[in-house]
Amino acid sequence: MTSPGPAHAQASQPWQQRVDYEMDITLLADRHQLRGTQRLTYTNNSPDTLRTVYYHLYFNAFHPNSMMAERNRHLPDPDGRIVPRIFNLDADTRGYHRILSLAQDGRSVDYTIRETVVRVDLAEPIPPNSSSTFEMEFESQVPKQTRRSGWMNDEGIEFSMSQWYPKMAEYDERGWHPDPYVGREFYAPYGTFDVNITAPSEYTLGSTGVLQNPSEVGHGYDQDEGLWRPGDLQTSTDSLTWRFSAEDVHDFAWAADPDYIHETFSDAAGTRYHLLYQPDVEDRWKPMKQWVPDIINFFSEQYGDYPYPQFTVAQAGDGGMEYPMINFLTGKRSPASLLGVTAHEAAHEWFYSALGTNEADYAWMDEGFTSYATTEAVAHVNGRTNPAHTGAFLSVLFAKDVGLLERFNTPADWFQTNLGYGVSAYPGGEMIVEMMSYVIGEKNRDQWLKEYFRRRSGQHPDPFDVEKFAEDVSGLRLDWYFEQFTNTTRPLDYGIESMDQNRTAEGYEVTISLKRHAPVAMPQDIRLSLADGSTQWINIPLVVMHGHKPVPDDWVVAEPWPWTYPEYEVTVTVPAKAERAVLDPNLLTPDQNRLNNTSSIPVDRRFLHPPQQNWDAYSVGWRPMGTYSYLFGGGVGLQSRGAYLFDSYRTEYSLTLYPQVIASNGSEPVELTSADSGTWLSGIDYELSYETPTRALGPRATTLFRSEKKLGLIESEVRVEKPLASYLADRSKTLRFGLLHQYNRSDRVFGARDGLATGGATANPFQQEHTLSARMDYRVAEGENHVHLMVEAGSSLRSTAPSGAATRAMLEARRARSFGPFTAQADLQLGIGTRSLVGFKQFQLGGRSVEAQWQNDAYRTAAAALENPVDDAHLVGFGPAGPVGYLRGFTGSGTGQVGGTRLVAGRLSLRARPLASSGIGLLKPLGVEAFSGIGQAWNDGAFLAGFTATDLVADAGFGVRYNVADVGALRRWTQQSDVLQDLSFVARFPLYVSDPDLIGDQDELAGRWLIGIEL
Repeated sequence: MTSPGPAHAQASQPWQQRVDYEMDITLLADRHQLRGTQRLTYTNNSPDTLRTVYYHLYFNAFHPNSMMAERNRHLPDPDGRIVPRIFNLDADTRGYHRILSLAQDGRSVDYTIRETVVRVDLAEPIPPNSSSTFEMEFESQVPKQTRRSGWMNDEGIEFSMSQWYPKMAEYDERGWHPDPYVGREFYAPYGTFDVNITAPSEYTLGSTGVLQNPSEVGHGYDQDEGLWRPGDLQTSTDSLTWRFSAEDVHDFAWAADPDYIHETFSDAAGTRYHLLYQPDVEDRWKPMKQWVPDIINFFSEQYGDYPYPQFTVAQAGDGGMEYPMINFLTGKRSPASLLGVTAHEAAHEWFYSALGTNEADYAWMDEGFTSYATTEAVAHVNGRTNPAHTGAFLSVLFAKDVGLLERFNTPADWFQTNLGYGVSAYPGGEMIVEMMSYVIGEKNRDQWLKEYFRRRSGQHPDPFDVEKFAEDVSGLRLDWYFEQFTNTTRPLDYGIESMDQNRTAEGYEVTISLKRHAPVAMPQDIRLSLADGSTQWINIPLVVMHGHKPVPDDWVVAEPWPWTYPEYEVTVTVPAKAERAVLDPNLLTPDQNRLNNTSSIPVDRRFLHPPQQNWDAYSVGWRPMGTYSYLFGGGVGLQSRGAYLFDSYRTEYSLTLYPQVIASNGSEPVELTSADSGTWLSGIDYELSYETPTRALGPRATTLFRSEKKLGLIESEVRVEKPLASYLADRSKTLRFGLLHQYNRSDRVFGARDGLATGGATANPFQQEHTLSARMDYRVAEGENHVHLMVEAGSSLRSTAPSGAATRAMLEARRARSFGPFTAQADLQLGIGTRSLVGFKQFQLGGRSVEAQWQNDAYRTAAAALENPVDDAHLVGFGPAGPVGYLRGFTGSGTGQVGGTRLVAGRLSLRARPLASSGIGLLKPLGVEAFSGIGQAWNDGAFLAGFTATDLVADAGFGVRYNVADVGALRRWTQQSDVLQDLSFVARFPLYVSDPDLIGDQDELAGRWLIGIEL
């Protein structure tokens, strides 16, 4: 066994401060308070004379107006373990430390408390290489469990005592580190702790250090191995004093509960283990007796001997938290979760406890190395070799994709989001370690970790130590590596531009052209797959490395790549024809676009399945399609959807053939009267769509290129969309600009029904041959509440009539509020267009324009199957606001439907899903509602000039709704189908309409039901 103490002479700086604590604590369990005295001998090993010192008072953070609370008020993703608990703390449940007296070497000192930090003005300076003793009396109130520390956590543990005592701050070559406690990491000097804790005798304690009086306290500590239960307690005293001693540690934590089962045992190396847990998790914790020593011994082999005499795992805290010689874990977990958190917190004994990293400034050096070790340990326990760390790379890429990745060397408390901190510190640091195998080689990486621990235990290493030992082990220069990945968030993207080869006497001469598409420079490995089944590996180091990693003898090491050159070419001779080249085939760099990492784009094809998230291939799902239209007959086709990582580079292709139309050269099934009625091409529909990230406009910005022909209309669009709010914001804001072209030369078009049979040219709602418009959409949404502003400007060109206008503006707003099982909702819609606004863009009271109906896959498909969907089947496309009773009577030419170029409409509704909690999956999506709508649509005058209150029409009734997309059993199919994704059946029954004449003089309320799809 080794201790971090003796290594101090080899520190990265020639000195380390030292603290030696003696504390006597009395726990007032029933009041959740403690009283104590502290004698702290501080040794100044620095070259500086100290005139002030600083203490941390962590409990002072736990009240509703603290810095911790205020920070979590403003974070877009506050810590759920803190919020809202911290805002609910009152006088009896908040935490505090009160200093009753403080003296230095027997003389009282002045001090100033700033919430969680105490500045002490010394009575006498502390010169270099001298010591001073501080004596303090204090009392504390333990907060109700909020974060890390507290009483009565969610699993009923009485006391989780971490960050519980007045603690001396760290002083190093950068000076004092009196960081306020706002929720994240810690940094403190090494020393010894002799702590006496007096607690009610029924409490079992676990702690940092070694118990010095096991025979006095019992509770299972007086036996070498076995299981002790609370019923075994035998004592005649009301309280017991537990005496713990710990050497060469920088913190001290303990847990206490009257219901703890105490399991103790030792391993072959002599390490003593203690498991403390409550009876209700006993069965879950049975594997821990095998897991814990297995993990500790695995880490000892991988990084260096476990540096302490004992290790305790206690059910406590609010998740998982590490302290020297003791870990707090919540215990009610699945086996996989329990194993994972046990391995993670145990790994901290190396990278947090023994190394003493300044995790407040460099959290990735602790959490990241620990996360790497966790993945390795979990694989070891489960009998797996070569575990994949791919998830770490993907987490970093995701945070970068949504614009939340921050510089890894950002101080922990200064990250702008918890997500950004969590990614940078945990998977980010894990990526740094795993990627070192790509840069310096796997064996060098493993040796680097051992050397780092051996030479820096107990010495508070910094990022330059990490770099220095990697350079020492590998013989390579690595400052470029750590600078790019810890001090920037620049992207990495390498690609193969071409692969050419020529037959030679020796075989094939293969020339591969590479390009760096993003700023980050990295060495590259290429795998060539040859026609004879063999492979040839190529390593391309960077010039700034001044060497290359160790590679097998059959690898080719190419000339180094100067990072100032974005393009590079390598030529090798191989014995057989090269079939494929792949950059970084083992996925060991955070390349944001691996589609260009191969000489041919890798495609993952999936029949009857939607595309999957895939990092090293483009995922394509394809399926056959069948459809029917009254004007086109039956149709058959194929659809393909594609997507890359994080749903980027989305594509959608479809081709649908209507055999009846093709065979009849476009003249069937109805007689057309227009000269441009169409040809056999009218029987072919298609969709071509491609959406690409537009990183020049910021995270999550996209550009869409789309062209589709469906049911007679060709629509083409170029659209740029930019989110204006953070990915984590509760309220999303999106701005979209687009150019839209619509082209129609046929009367065989969506919506053309009655007029075709009678020869009425006006039956075609898309009369214009061409319509071109520019459109802007601004959307703000928070939950069900939203505001949508649309402004469109354009015109159309007709072959036989004057051109129309495509200029209009629309405002829609929704406000919803839940009351128990009910949701009340108010909708408003305002619209204005030019007087010559083309018919298919005109506003419809209670419904949607013909254009919106055509663009909605679900409604277009359902309505196209019927000759007169509204009159015959009561099928409508419901709009967001206004009365719905007047939609009855629409025939395609506008007859009987209230619409126009001006619109004012509103709707109130009350809805519920009464079967949402039922066990029947098919019934959960069923909802009911009561509604009332009012509004007016007209054509003449300025916006409100033609509006008269007497022309307002209204209705009221009830309805039912069924969201097909919410049916879990259909999720596989809804993910593949445009129709099913949009399909929400709504049936509404107006029991009252204010003006029956507008719906065809039908005075009887019976028959005024409508079914439809919300658009």
